[in-house]
Amino acid sequence: MDSSDYAFLDRHNEPVGIERCEVGNLIQKLRSGELEEQLYRCQDSFSTVILLTEGVYDQYGGLVAIHKVGGRGYFRAMIYPQTRYDWVQAVKVRLSELGVELIDSPNFQCTMVIVKAIYSQHTKTETEHTLFKRTRAVVMPTKLTSDPAVGRLMGLAKRFPEKVAIRLIHQFGSIWGVIHADDSELLQVEGMGKGLLAKLKEGVGKE
Repeated sequence: MDSSDYAFLDRHNEPVGIERCEVGNLIQKLRSGELEEQLYRCQDSFSTVILLTEGVYDQYGGLVAIHKVGGRGYFRAMIYPQTRYDWVQAVKVRLSELGVELIDSPNFQCTMVIVKAIYSQHTKTETEHTLFKRTRAVVMPTKLTSDPAVGRLMGLAKRFPEKVAIRLIHQFGSIWGVIHADDSELLQVEGMGKGLLAKLKEGVGKE
């Protein structure tokens, strides 16, 4: 797809897109608004959007300073006179809040390693993961209800529709009731298909 540099299907058959951007190019795209347009296209095409920033940079006098590698290691190669370091970081925090995953890479060689790692981690099932297990429940924001159980249920599976979560909580009374209901009962709820059921069961560790 032309909306990302790398793309694949994750363990749920959902599309993942990786947008690779060198630091200097990132700053130019932020200034022009091009990055925002690219990420909009990515979010229309992919369930998961990852922005992979490539390059080494820090701040000098509050401004973004880019470093290049030389014979004795990295050296400061350029300072962007009109780009504040805290502004770039604020943009990245905002992107994270909007659901864009952010990963940094020092150079192209490391980028290739990172892309392979991203693919490996996103295509593993939950039972195959050995690095970390979930430490706390994810609560997704809701628009149609103030019931916190709905947000917690949505957090158990990627892209869980809010309307379906509302129906499930209404039908079974609680997340516990949903988790312990028979598959046949769950599939009778409007919008609850076999694919969504499989993602929900994986999210709670059920076979």
